[in-house]
Amino acid sequence: MSKEFAIQGIKNRHAGEKICYTTCLQNGCWDAACILKVHVKGDKITAIDPDDSINHTYGREDAVVGEEKIKQGLIQMRPCVMGHSWKGDLYAEDRILYPLKRIGARGGGQGRFERISWDEAIDTIAARIGETLAKYPDASILHTHHSFFEISGFPLTPYTGGGIAGWSDQSTSGHTAAEKFFLGYNMVPTAIFGTEDRFPGFEAPDLLNSKLIVLWAWDPLVGWHGAVPYYLKLAREKGIPIIVIDPRYTLSAEVLADQYIPIRPGTDIAMMLAVAQVLYEKELWDKEFVAENVDPDGFAKFRAYVEGREDGVAKTPEWAESICAVPAETIRAFAELYGRSAPVHLQFHYSGAKRHLGDYAAAASMILQSMTGNIVGPGGCESGSILGTPRHFPLPAADFQKAPMEYFPKPSFCTHKFAEAVLLREKFDRGDISEKDFRNAVGCRPDAPLPNIRIVVLENNQLNNHQQINKRLEAIRKVDFVFGFQWHLNHLSTQHMDIVLPAPLHMFETTDTFLNGQQRFVSGPCAMRNYFVYCRKMVPGPGEVRAKDWFWTQVAKRLGVGEKFNPRLVDVGPEQWDDEVEKIYKEGYETWAADAGGRLAAAGIKPLPWEEFLRQPVVRAPIDEPFYPFKNWLERGEKPWATPSGKIEFSSKYLEQTDLRDTEYGGQMDPMPVWQPSYMSEPAYDSPFSPRAAKYPLSLVTPVTPYRCLSCHDQNKTMRDEVYRHRVWINTADAKKRGISDNDQVLVYNEFGQIVMPAHVTSKTMPGAACIHFGAWYTPNAVTTETMPYGIDINGACNLLIGDNHLPHTVNALLTAGLVEIKRFGGAMK
Repeated sequence: MSKEFAIQGIKNRHAGEKICYTTCLQNGCWDAACILKVHVKGDKITAIDPDDSINHTYGREDAVVGEEKIKQGLIQMRPCVMGHSWKGDLYAEDRILYPLKRIGARGGGQGRFERISWDEAIDTIAARIGETLAKYPDASILHTHHSFFEISGFPLTPYTGGGIAGWSDQSTSGHTAAEKFFLGYNMVPTAIFGTEDRFPGFEAPDLLNSKLIVLWAWDPLVGWHGAVPYYLKLAREKGIPIIVIDPRYTLSAEVLADQYIPIRPGTDIAMMLAVAQVLYEKELWDKEFVAENVDPDGFAKFRAYVEGREDGVAKTPEWAESICAVPAETIRAFAELYGRSAPVHLQFHYSGAKRHLGDYAAAASMILQSMTGNIVGPGGCESGSILGTPRHFPLPAADFQKAPMEYFPKPSFCTHKFAEAVLLREKFDRGDISEKDFRNAVGCRPDAPLPNIRIVVLENNQLNNHQQINKRLEAIRKVDFVFGFQWHLNHLSTQHMDIVLPAPLHMFETTDTFLNGQQRFVSGPCAMRNYFVYCRKMVPGPGEVRAKDWFWTQVAKRLGVGEKFNPRLVDVGPEQWDDEVEKIYKEGYETWAADAGGRLAAAGIKPLPWEEFLRQPVVRAPIDEPFYPFKNWLERGEKPWATPSGKIEFSSKYLEQTDLRDTEYGGQMDPMPVWQPSYMSEPAYDSPFSPRAAKYPLSLVTPVTPYRCLSCHDQNKTMRDEVYRHRVWINTADAKKRGISDNDQVLVYNEFGQIVMPAHVTSKTMPGAACIHFGAWYTPNAVTTETMPYGIDINGACNLLIGDNHLPHTVNALLTAGLVEIKRFGGAMK
C-alpha cells in the first residue's frame, strides 16, 4: 500500500466532517480549560484532536514561535490523554439512554430499573421535592455536584429554599484553614464569588522567573493539567533546578527532577520544621520581607518552638531524620539551597495536606515561603490553594434574566461529611447526642440550620469519591429519596438511586453550564487566563438524553417558580431548547463584542462577527507580565494579609483567641504548626507512628492517575486494560516480607474495608508505603464480611480504606490517606 493511497483513505473517511471546539473542563482539571478540536460527521463524533487555534503548524511551539510569545502565554491549550478519550464514554455500551425508575431496594443486586417517561420522572421528582419542602423547609435537599464553597448546589434553592449549603471542598480542603488563619486569605470571596481580589495564584509563564522549583507532594505532570506542566518542562530545559519531595518516584520526579527526595508519608511537617530551624540557624531568612510582612510576636514564638526553647526539643535535621526518613545531611543541604535561591517556587500540594492533621504541614509550607520572602513576587508561590488569578479581559456573558435570589442558605455541613450528617441526625433526633456534638461532628456553623438531609440529588460519583465508602452507602440507604443524572448503569451512585435521568456529556451534547454554573464561554481558573473558548452543542445525545437545565426548568414550573428560575426559557420544549439557549449566548457575545468600555481594544482583541467567530471560537490576548501571588495588591502598594495583625502570623492570633469547637471547624487546631498538637493524645490517625500501625503497618497514599479524572473514565474501554492496569503498589522489600510477587492477587485491608486486586511490586514507592491510585469504582463480589457488608471490592476503590476520622482535630479536610496491611490472596492475576 502506497503512502498516497493511505492518505487518500484517511481523507475519504473524514470527508464531509464539520469542526467544532470545546473544552472538557472537569472538577479535577483545576488549572486547565484545554481546547478540544472535535470532528463531527452526521450526528457522531469521529475524532478529537488537540488545539490548533494558534501556532497550528507547529508541534514544538517553543522552538519556533520565540521566547517572547511563550512568556506571553500565546500557546496551544492541548488536552491530556483523557481529553482525547471521551468517545469511549460517549458511545459506551452501558450508557443510560432513558429515564429509569427503581423497583425494589437500593443497592447493587437489591432491585431493578424499569423505563419511564420524562413526564413521569419530572412529576414524581417535583412532587417529592414539594412534599419535602413543606415538611422540612431548611437544609433538607442535598445536590452533591456543587454543594461546596458555601454554596447549595440544588438549583432551585434561591426561589424555594430547602437546599443545604456545604463549605470546604474536595481539593484545597487541607490548605484553606491554614490560608485563612495564618495569611488571612479566604478563597471563597475571591475565587468563587468574585467579591474580593486577593489572588494568591500564579500564571504558568511565571515559573520561568524562579531560581528553584520545589514540587512537594505534587505530581503536576499527572494531576495538574493544562499549561503548568508545559512550562515546568520548559523551566527544566532552561536549567532551573527542580526538586521533588514525595513518597513515590512520580512521573514528575522522573521527567523533571534534578533531585528526588523520598519522604515517609504524613511526616512532611517534621522536615519543614527542620528546614525552618536551619534557616534560623544560618540566618537565611529574608529580614527585610519579614520586618515588613510578618507579625513579630508570632515570628518569635515560632522560632522559640523550632529552636526547642518552648518544649526542650530543637527541631533539627537530626531530630527530623528519624521521623521522616530523610537523612539529616539531605535536609540541611536542601534548607541551605532553598534559603539562598530566591525566588523559589515551593508548592506543597493538596494531597500532602488531605490527611489527618495535614493542615499543619500546609501552614508550615506557607511559613517557609514567608520566612524567605518567596510567598509573593515574580517566581514565588503562596503554597496554599493557589487559586486564582485575575482575567486579562472580560468574558462574554449570557443574560438569562433570572429573578434575584430570595434564599441564601448558610452552610450547614462540611461538604464531605454527608454520611455523618445523615447517620448522626438519627442519633440527635433520638436524643443520643447533643446539638453541640452533632454540629461539631458534621461542621455545622452555629448560626446555620442543622442538616436534615431527606433528598439527595446524585449527579456525580460522590458515594465512591469520598472517604469511607461503606459509611456513605449506609447513609444513602436511609435517605427518603435519591435521584439525578448519570451516564452508566453499573455506576455505584446509579445503583443507589430511585429515579435515574440520562445525562448528557456537557462538553459535547448540551448547552448546559459547566462546573459551578460556569457559562459556556469558558476559561481556566488560574494558570492561564488570557483566553476563552465558546463550547457549542455539537451532537445530539443518544436515546432520550436531554439538557439538565431544561429538566430543572420543568421542575421549577411544577413548583410554581419557573418564571423566577428561567423566565426566558420557561415555555421552551426540549426539541427547541438548545437553539434558544444559543440565541441568548449570541446576544451576550454581541454585547461583549461592542466593547462599550474599551477593555477589549486595550487588550488587543478585535472580536469577529458571531458566525465567523463560531468557526474557531477561541479568543486570546498576550500576557504583558505573568501574574504572581498577590501581584495586584503589591502593585497598589498594599498588604494582602487580612489577619488580626494585618501581617502574616506564624502564630495565629485568631487561633490563640478562638476555640474552633465553637465554629464550623468543629475540632481544635493549635496556633502554630507543630509536630505534636496539644489536644492529641497520640499521633495522627493515618500516621505511620499511630498505634494502628502495629496492625496496619503500610502507609497508604491514593494519588490521581493520568487515566482517570476523579472517577471519570473507569468504565471507558479506551482507558483500561493495556492502556492502564490498576494495581496496588508495594515496595520490593515489603513485598518480599509478605511473599508477594509482581501481579499476585492480594488482599488490601484494614478496619474500614477489604479489596482484592493485583499487586505491582516496585521500588518507585518507598519502604513502608503503599499506593492505590484514585478513581476506580467500587465493584463488590458476592462475599460479604463484617467489614464489607455490601461485598468485597474487586476493582480497587481506594476510599473503602480511608477512615472518616477528624475529631478532635478540625473537620475541614477531605481525607485521602490511611494505614493498611496487604497479604497474598491467591495466584497471579492474568
